[in-house]
Amino acid sequence: MEIDVILEADVTPAQVAELAKIAEGYGIRGLWAQNYANGRDPFMCLMPAAMVTKKIMLGAVVISPYEMHPLKIANAVATLNEFSNGRGMVVIGGGGEWPGVLNKPYGKRVKGVGEAIAMAKRAVRGEVVVWDGEVYKSRYFRSTWVKGTPPIIYAGATGPKMLDMATRFADGTMFSDMIVPMLPKCMADVRDGLARHGRSAADFRVNNFCAFHIKEDREASFREARRELMIRGWLEEAWYKPFLTPDEARIVHEKKDAFLTAFRTKVGEIKGVPPEIVAKLVEGLSLAGDPGDLDRHVERLKTFAAGGLTENALRLHDEPEKSLHLIGKQLLPRLRR
Repeated sequence: MEIDVILEADVTPAQVAELAKIAEGYGIRGLWAQNYANGRDPFMCLMPAAMVTKKIMLGAVVISPYEMHPLKIANAVATLNEFSNGRGMVVIGGGGEWPGVLNKPYGKRVKGVGEAIAMAKRAVRGEVVVWDGEVYKSRYFRSTWVKGTPPIIYAGATGPKMLDMATRFADGTMFSDMIVPMLPKCMADVRDGLARHGRSAADFRVNNFCAFHIKEDREASFREARRELMIRGWLEEAWYKPFLTPDEARIVHEKKDAFLTAFRTKVGEIKGVPPEIVAKLVEGLSLAGDPGDLDRHVERLKTFAAGGLTENALRLHDEPEKSLHLIGKQLLPRLRR
């Protein structure tokens, strides 16, 4: 299993380039720019990084066809791919904040994302795209300038219907905040889907969006992890129930607004939720603590690798340069033993 990193959306293009150089120096496989509705454009942020690196893969995560037509997504990632000499990537998914910002209902979410990925896959290969789908249509499209190795197109998929779509159309999938209790079922869905669609498992990438909060300052790590809990699988029951008693799970369900407030205000305290419940969620849903906690977190990452993940993307937050050095100097050597 290879390691990627995902950057916060507040990182400038110049900073992305410097961080990409550091990541490449440690042998990190890929660097992803986070796509938020109110953030910088991830594709444009990655262009300076393409200029100053040679090997590291560069990608945008997650791009929604609700915000950007599939053929525009294809053109954007193909341009990044051309500029980086075949190192472009993108995750296309139906979730995130864009539908709410644009006031658009999800509609046929699985169908729409599947059509978007299928269209983009054709477009980034320079093929003619004539599409008459239920969600998207195109009369005639062809990027005649596209040449060489195409970019990798992942689906942002974790649930069974989305994974069936991913294994039919995409080059791979990126799970959202995978937890160990969910891994066997999700990987079984991937294997079943690939078999159903006549595809080779050897050619299908399986990545994971994984929150990384480990710092030299232990309390700063847990404070950062607590404030981000709301977006760990958007705290849906499948993500938090495995770590809690029924009574504790009921409290989390009833106090979702408190988690959302902490995330929006960047405050590391969840009002009205007992600290022991929050601690269980931090431990189950993220990698947090100080370097002394690395060994036990490495065991979890190795469990993901043994379960079938080909990559694991560590989502960095505050002080990403420090996090990169910690990953490169302390985490990766442990993983490679």
